[in-house]
Amino acid sequence: MVASAVACGLAAVFALVVWNRWWRGHRGAFAAWGIGLMIFAAAALTQALGEANGFSVPLFRAFYLLGGVLGVVYLALGTVFLMAPRRVARASAAVLAVLTVGVAADAAVVPVDAAKLSTVAGVLGQALVGHGTPLFIAAVTFNIVGTVVLVGGSGWSAIRFLRTHAGIDRVLCNVLLTAGALVVALGFSLAKTVGGSLTQLGVAESIGMAVMFGGFVSLGRVGVRSRPAGAASESTRAPRGA
Repeated sequence: MVASAVACGLAAVFALVVWNRWWRGHRGAFAAWGIGLMIFAAAALTQALGEANGFSVPLFRAFYLLGGVLGVVYLALGTVFLMAPRRVARASAAVLAVLTVGVAADAAVVPVDAAKLSTVAGVLGQALVGHGTPLFIAAVTFNIVGTVVLVGGSGWSAIRFLRTHAGIDRVLCNVLLTAGALVVALGFSLAKTVGGSLTQLGVAESIGMAVMFGGFVSLGRVGVRSRPAGAASESTRAPRGA
């Protein structure tokens, strides 16, 4: 419970910092990341409540939707806004918003085997009845797509840096956001193994959130001072998708 509560606190503070940056510039990447971090904070809160008092069916539905389905894909949407043309980013946001409503509606009614909620494996997904539901399909698809986008964004930002020697802060931001998300994903995998626990997941969530936080605060800061005075920094200009 303590580890997941720490993860919740880190995500909440991180979200406040991101929304403050959004308020100053209204960049789409910050809005997407802010939503993603609010989702992470809410997921960690439901996890902490479940660890403390046991998982009811409604609490499990919320935990699985927030932590198992939506978190990573909204972080990936931020990367789309950071790297892609504005039209592509906005279209992606609109599609994801529609899909989120549909998946949330399914999460509210999807059959759940309440007897399995006393086990870690059940809480992490085995309590869902059937693997053909929109919620389960979204859990697989959103996480694959989100991971591919995060990793692809990291690779593309690195390639651009090697070509132009500008934007090292974007490289660091994307790499650390990806690394943090992968740490959280690893926590889910470890928690599902024999002897795994939700405490392990909470620790991974806390570490991953700290890594992502470090990546975000580097954006617009790392590498900027080394450039000639008065020169416009690529990393501080609004990207095409912002």
